[in-house]
Amino acid sequence: MRSDILKDGLLEKLALASGVSGDEQEIREILYQAVKPHAGEITFDGLGSFIARKGTRGPKVALIAHMDEVGFIVKHINAEGFIYFDTVGSWWNQSMLNQRVEIKTAIGEKIPGIIGSVSPHALTEEDKCHPVKIEKMFIDIGAASAEQVRERGVAVGDFICPEPFFSTFGDDGIMAKALDNRAGCAVVAEIFRQCQNPDIQLYAVATVQEEVGLRGAQTSAEAVKPDIAIVIDTLVAGDTPGLCPVAFPLKLGAGPAISLFDKRYIAHRKLTQLVKNTAAEMGIDLQFCTLKTGATDGGRYNVMGGGRPVIVLCLPTRYLHANASVICAADYNMLIRLVVSLVNHYGQDVHQQVTQFIG
Repeated sequence: MRSDILKDGLLEKLALASGVSGDEQEIREILYQAVKPHAGEITFDGLGSFIARKGTRGPKVALIAHMDEVGFIVKHINAEGFIYFDTVGSWWNQSMLNQRVEIKTAIGEKIPGIIGSVSPHALTEEDKCHPVKIEKMFIDIGAASAEQVRERGVAVGDFICPEPFFSTFGDDGIMAKALDNRAGCAVVAEIFRQCQNPDIQLYAVATVQEEVGLRGAQTSAEAVKPDIAIVIDTLVAGDTPGLCPVAFPLKLGAGPAISLFDKRYIAHRKLTQLVKNTAAEMGIDLQFCTLKTGATDGGRYNVMGGGRPVIVLCLPTRYLHANASVICAADYNMLIRLVVSLVNHYGQDVHQQVTQFIG
């Protein structure tokens, strides 16, 4: 039920917060408050990834989701008060024009702005056929000069995110900013809160700077050194017009997905089978996908510190890396139920079966 997502407001708080790669402090603070009552220890790696632990014996089981979102950074302020920017993470320029944004100043104030667009009345027919290049775009905050921009606290190097919002969508959907991957962060926090297994050391990890190269995954993997890793992320739902169902087979409402392969990761076979068996026992439908052109934090957790079994579980998501994305509440709730059951039944015997290569 969608009410399960909405009951404590955690996902909404996370989606509404600003957390562009390299500026994740608001997310850290929300997660700290959400899991502190359930954690034996909370630490951070050298880049600022959030690491909570419960339990003191048994295999180390890490649940990982990245906390950063794609956004922008101020690169230049011209004399007329218009702001030029670079993208942080991957954007498609056609999804950016005329979108509302927030610039976060050094003291944490949020300055509203809009990515300016040229009226169609001022475009030739040829102009209309060509997308505007990102380097030609600018942000308008209603300032008349560079001095007015500075007076409002905006400076080169400030981070910019899409204007925050969160709402229900259709019969069972959630539409919001930054569901990639605040939805994963909320899932990890909820699993951590629900898990009651004294036979494992359970870690909830929210990594930084995933969208710019899986950086927090590398540093947090070195800090935690888990025995297995379960990465929670979002992947493209292909159930909209214009997408190939072979390349993008995921659908909203058809269950959580296992990412079997991406640019930097291959799902661990025995861990994958354990997830499949758990889902079958619970009557949970699973989807499956591969991804040739991108990567998740699994691409660092699988190789750092000697390597370990890793699996990436995903929420099918429409309109990734844009101002608004959509997930299905049923998928979200099933993913939590699945992983809670998996970690509650994990122990040394199961771990031995998952990790042995011979016999």
